[in-house]
Amino acid sequence: MTLAVSPPADSRLSAIAADLAAHGWSWQPNLLPDDLAAALRAELQALDARQDLEAAGIGREAAFQRDGSVRRTGIAWLDGSSPAQQAFLDWAEPIRQSLNRALMIGLFEFEACFAVYPEGGFYDRHLDSFEGARNRVMSLVIYLNEDWQDDQGGELVIWQERAGKADSPAARLLPLGGGAAFMLSETIPHAVEVTHARRYAIAAWWRVNPSGDRHVDPIS
Repeated sequence: MTLAVSPPADSRLSAIAADLAAHGWSWQPNLLPDDLAAALRAELQALDARQDLEAAGIGREAAFQRDGSVRRTGIAWLDGSSPAQQAFLDWAEPIRQSLNRALMIGLFEFEACFAVYPEGGFYDRHLDSFEGARNRVMSLVIYLNEDWQDDQGGELVIWQERAGKADSPAARLLPLGGGAAFMLSETIPHAVEVTHARRYAIAAWWRVNPSGDRHVDPIS
């Protein structure tokens, strides 16, 4: 079975690029098509019900750790093995191409995971790009929730580029289904506030091409 979805309209792609150029982040309500959001939500809820999610960690390689005082999230990586996953990967590709044309940012490799925040789940303020390596360049968060209410919490909090920790956030975004948040991974701090209901999303990142002289990275 295949799941056919339309790519984002050119006007939405232009708006994303303009926001990123001006502010380093962009919020796009209802960007993900409803049918695709529903299929992805059903798949994630099935994984959740089977307890097929792993606890998310922080850091990379030797610095990797799971710290429940910083982050409480369950994840499962997307690999394109289901029609919904493949449709999502296909839907995201025109976004990569459009941002590369508009911003000359060199987005290359894409990785994505399902993410479930349980009741009481959160993620402290952080950057998505690991220290000491230019890896994740653009972050994308897609929300898969249905009928999310203000009192359920779980807001994505975004600070402006180069903002100090005492500065007020630039935005607090409710995780409304189909909404998409884009952020420059290396410069935009963000956090997830405590959620009071089960919160469903996809977290994704684009990397630059890690190929070097006489070496071509095999991941494309």
